[in-house]
Order: sequence, then C-alpha cells, then structure tokens
Amino acid sequence: MSHKKTTGGYLNNRSKKSFERRKSKDVWAILFIALHLLAWTVLFISMLVFHRAQPEFETFFDRFYQLDLRTVWDFHFLQYLLYIIFVGLAISIFGVILARFRARRKNDLKKQIKIAGGLFLTLFFIYWLMIWGSRLS
Repeated sequence: MSHKKTTGGYLNNRSKKSFERRKSKDVWAILFIALHLLAWTVLFISMLVFHRAQPEFETFFDRFYQLDLRTVWDFHFLQYLLYIIFVGLAISIFGVILARFRARRKNDLKKQIKIAGGLFLTLFFIYWLMIWGSRLS
C-alpha cells in the first residue's frame, strides 16, 4: 500500500473520494445541457401561447367601460400550442434517451427533470384534447 506525504499527514491512495477523469465537457454533455435549456424554453413559450389562447377575464374596468371581451378559446393559438407541445415532448423523450445512455454517474445531470417536463407536456396535451373535444361537440 503506497502512501503520499501531505502537509496534514498521510493520504491513502485508496480513499473513498472518486477521481474525476474528465478533462472537459464532451459534445454529448454539451448537447444534454442544450436540450435541457431548449426544453425549458419550449415550456415557457407554451405557457405564453396558452395564456394568449385562453378567454379574457372580465375585470371591474371592463364592466365599467363596457368593453367587449373574447369569451371563447382562440383556436388559432391552440393549434400553435399543440405543435409546441409536440416539439417539447420530442425534446423530452430525446433527452431521456440521451440520459439513459450517457449520464450514468451520480453527479451527472439528472434525468428526473426531463421526465417531469415530458409528463407535464403530456398532461398539457391531454388538457388541450379535452378543450378541442368540447369545441367539436
């Protein structure tokens, strides 16, 4: 068993601390980070489009000035929302697949965020289908 002399005493080479062999981030790690940022950007955009598509809420000032408000969903924006949700779902699925094959260490980026994002987008898609179904009936 070899020992190195340090200022505080002897340090065992077989210590429990893991040795980091990576010199810098490789292409796959950078792609993983870019997918993560892109997925959150798509989520933010979907929330903005959803806000634009929903009916306008009546406030005191709207009643006072007798302003006309849109009381139905804007299906033009809901169609865009559907496409955005599919893009976000595809990004989440690709990120989970990439995480499955690439991020195996405990300190690597966690895939739970991707799974949560995919679940959110799936639930949002189901909600959108419920709204679209109510329009058809």
